[in-house]
Amino acid sequence: MTPTEALLAVTARLTRPEADPAAAPSPGLGAGLSGTALTLAVLAGPDPEPRRAAHARLAAAVRAPGAMRTGGLHSGAAAVAFAARTMARAPGEYRGLLDALTPRVGEAAAGRTAALRADLAAGAGLRAHTFDAVSGAAGLGRLLLALEPGGAALADLLAALVELAAPGGGALPRWWTAGGPGLPGAAPDHPRGHVNLGLAHGFPGPLALLALARLQGVRVPGQDGAIEALAHWLATHRLPRGGWPMTLRVEDVEAGRPPADAPTRAAWCYGTPGAARALFLAGTALGRQDWRATAVTALADALAEPAGWHLAGPGLCHGTGGLLRIVQRTAEDSGSAALAAHLPALAEATARDLAAALAADEPATLLEGTAGAALALHAHLHPDATAPDWDAFLLLG
Repeated sequence: MTPTEALLAVTARLTRPEADPAAAPSPGLGAGLSGTALTLAVLAGPDPEPRRAAHARLAAAVRAPGAMRTGGLHSGAAAVAFAARTMARAPGEYRGLLDALTPRVGEAAAGRTAALRADLAAGAGLRAHTFDAVSGAAGLGRLLLALEPGGAALADLLAALVELAAPGGGALPRWWTAGGPGLPGAAPDHPRGHVNLGLAHGFPGPLALLALARLQGVRVPGQDGAIEALAHWLATHRLPRGGWPMTLRVEDVEAGRPPADAPTRAAWCYGTPGAARALFLAGTALGRQDWRATAVTALADALAEPAGWHLAGPGLCHGTGGLLRIVQRTAEDSGSAALAAHLPALAEATARDLAAALAADEPATLLEGTAGAALALHAHLHPDATAPDWDAFLLLG
């Protein structure tokens, strides 16, 4: 199966709701109707049939249970709003829907902002869903940056992230997370909690949002200092071999020592690519060429060691599609010939993994499934024809 055939196969599958696991009555972005609608709209090109199908999926998302609820970026009103905003091609398209949803997104952001401030005040470690890219303030802030960049909800959210980046009074930063990764309580490997360095669930998410806001001219007091603090911490906590771990134990951070054998991967969610992209954005926002160079070098080093990628499938979250998209974005933004040289092989790997996933009838979802992989491959094959910010939900730009 050629890459073009794989893209056509994904489009055909998403156009048939009865054959699509993502067409379950959920408005979700990562694994529901909003994600299906967005994918079809981007892949449609000049073909009106996928475009009509995309609109039908968005309409179904609006009718689905929970579509107006407040939550993180991947659920409820935020998911539907992100899809509608990305799908809009003409001025005013989906305006009524977006006008109805934007206040709900603001309410969700206010809730996450309040929860984050409560965690910071308690000083007992943060809960990831208060600040991260998937469920927390960072993801909702990215949507508000697109919908209502001058609004009070975004300004207050950014101010809370500035508070997050303030000095913690000791070796442990304020953005440490209670419990183990993805767990509400203690874990054997993280008995006292951890610092999460993943773009999906760690402090690189807030760093990326603060940088993106500055690049779009949205400023709050202390923002530059917060970017400086978060980026400096990230830049100085690379592993001796040059990349970033997925997490650091509280005990290791307090002792100022690198972990003996830190697990890592070459993914968007965790590992060097996502962390490198956040650092690159910070360097671009503040004009720090050293951070940009560190990010490009770390990403190139990770690409040179495929045995350490530890990826699974073609998806955006922890598969080859996510790696392809980050490398393409960073190669374009940096002009790095070293990164660009890896793109053909990464596209081939993504196409191969996508074909295997289609043959195995794996879910056609946006974040972890074949739909997201198709978007990454489509962006590589048609860089000028792809909606430029469909990947904003990943905080890549």
